[in-house]
Amino acid sequence: MATGAYTSRAIAYLKADVPKDAPGPRIAISGPNAPVLRDLGNGLLVAYVVDTGEQFEIVQERHLDEENCSEDELHAAGLSNLACQAEGSLQVATHPCGEMFAVLMGGNFEASLILLEDVWQHRFRQFVSGDYVVAIPARDLLAFCDASSIAGLRELSAVREKARTTGADHPISDRLFRRMGSSWQVFDAYSRGGRVK
Repeated sequence: MATGAYTSRAIAYLKADVPKDAPGPRIAISGPNAPVLRDLGNGLLVAYVVDTGEQFEIVQERHLDEENCSEDELHAAGLSNLACQAEGSLQVATHPCGEMFAVLMGGNFEASLILLEDVWQHRFRQFVSGDYVVAIPARDLLAFCDASSIAGLRELSAVREKARTTGADHPISDRLFRRMGSSWQVFDAYSRGGRVK
């Protein structure tokens, strides 16, 4: 576990990876001011933020050096602090169709909850019996359903589309993701404009 005063306060925070072929300039920061990022291998990254009371600051490589903290220790602290955030504020709302569920948790870390194993193995299991599929179009948007639910998948696609057309703040992904074992994989059948028939 991270032991430094700064890194021990870090919270795991989900971000989108910028594809190499994305239009526009790509800014790469290296050296001590580079953000600490963990690649999930599915177009998503984990960053780590510290709440200063006024804003979130991104943990940078120099913070690890200053506090003699490894990336694995930072990640463990980030997940633990995210779980603490969820403990006091996580709520699940059932959509009127009864097949999709929306997660509410204060507006900053909803999408980041895909990083917490216990949430998916235990806490949300009462809602879904099979594989999970999630929509995480923005940092404050997380909705899920059972992968076998056509109605649920239709609602997830609607959530994703609404976020895209309204210009959601802090966007993450216009794809859907399916939980396979303990990882999340792009759910191709309904991603990038796919429609549920």
